[in-house]
Amino acid sequence: MYPVRVVSGLKYEFLEAVRGEIDKCTKCATCQAGCPTYESSISETLVARGKIRLAKGVLDGETELTDRIANDFNQCLSCMNCQTSCPSGVATMKIFSAARAEIYEKKGAGPIAGFIFKHMLPHPGRLNILAKLTGVSALFYKYAPSWFAELLPYSQGGVKRVTPDFLQRNLRSRVAEVNAPYATPVGKPVRRVAFFSGCMTDMAFPQVGLKVIEGLRRAGVEVLFPKAQVCCGAPAYYNGDVNSTKELARKNIETFNALNVDAIVYSCATCGSIVGETYRQLFPGDPEVEKFCAKVVDYQKLLVELSIETIVGGADGTGRKLKVTYHDPCHLKRAMGVSKEPRQLLKSLPHVEFVEMEGADRCCGGSGTFGMKFYGMSMDIGKFKADAIKNSGADIVVTACPSCQLQLADSLHRNGYDIPVLHTADLVDVALSTSRDGGNNKDQPDSAISNTSAASANR
Repeated sequence: MYPVRVVSGLKYEFLEAVRGEIDKCTKCATCQAGCPTYESSISETLVARGKIRLAKGVLDGETELTDRIANDFNQCLSCMNCQTSCPSGVATMKIFSAARAEIYEKKGAGPIAGFIFKHMLPHPGRLNILAKLTGVSALFYKYAPSWFAELLPYSQGGVKRVTPDFLQRNLRSRVAEVNAPYATPVGKPVRRVAFFSGCMTDMAFPQVGLKVIEGLRRAGVEVLFPKAQVCCGAPAYYNGDVNSTKELARKNIETFNALNVDAIVYSCATCGSIVGETYRQLFPGDPEVEKFCAKVVDYQKLLVELSIETIVGGADGTGRKLKVTYHDPCHLKRAMGVSKEPRQLLKSLPHVEFVEMEGADRCCGGSGTFGMKFYGMSMDIGKFKADAIKNSGADIVVTACPSCQLQLADSLHRNGYDIPVLHTADLVDVALSTSRDGGNNKDQPDSAISNTSAASANR
């Protein structure tokens, strides 16, 4: 998916590198089905074949790289639905990434975004200060009078969006670098892991990170949390900033490769796809990069491999059961191929009844900064997901991506559905707590939910 240059001196070097992919498109329109932005807008330039035709026009000199074309490429959720459904096997993400890299080269990302990419993302301390300032702003937004709400951004109809709680202590200030296991694993291949938290888990959902570490420790795994880790680079990558993404990648690869671990665990789908797949394409053929990427594994998948059933198997599964449904993050299912393991995990937990929702793998419309730039379209896309969750009859929806958590919470809130959104690690923690309690407290699943990340977003 990562854009590269070819022959120096060409006007559009990144696009030239993917000309072969551009030429593979047969314009069959299969990509229209399931494309969230196309279904929301019915605009041909917002579907894959339209974007590819624009890229070809730019590359062949039929048109310039105008602001309108740049805006069309920015209106992409990077959900990868077009790539997985394309009968010709067109690597659409490579084309879109190359186009965004050209846009960045020609137009930049703007003074604020450019400053953040270069001077904030590589420095977790600075980023945490920015998060705290954002958190203060969110308080003013949250408590603004209702009559004033319609004048504020993201407040259509006077309903204010859900915002993350950036004012809480971040994860890296709460956790040690070395976290010993609670038990000695028997016959398990993974005994020592490093946790790549990502920025949102670190600053907006630190309790999720704590529960990821707790769950792994109870599974008999030693968990390292290297404080030198930095942002995975997703914000820069999806805005076409090649150099900033590479610098962040080098820092993380160097930091984690210095550790003697069996696996590198992530609990954020977007971070996982960047560090597990995109880094490979940043530095093709580099053995140090391959060493790093080969160890990257999803938290849910690892717990299944560690047989989480044996950890919670002693819990009393009688009494009140929570109906739980699961949202597949796009980058987890389509980029990392993780879909069945989360369901296996949820079905193994006591006090849980798993129910499948319609379109569980349909994009929720969040996609990082997309929901900030194109909030109206984001909420249009999110309504389908909110309705699907409601219609499933679930008490709770869980997912494994902080961006999806916020988008789902916002979509449910805007549509008047009072359904909590949790990370899978939250629900695992509830099961582990129930197991430790011996299943004596029949109300514990409900009471434990109130202490999870479902309550961490400001409404």
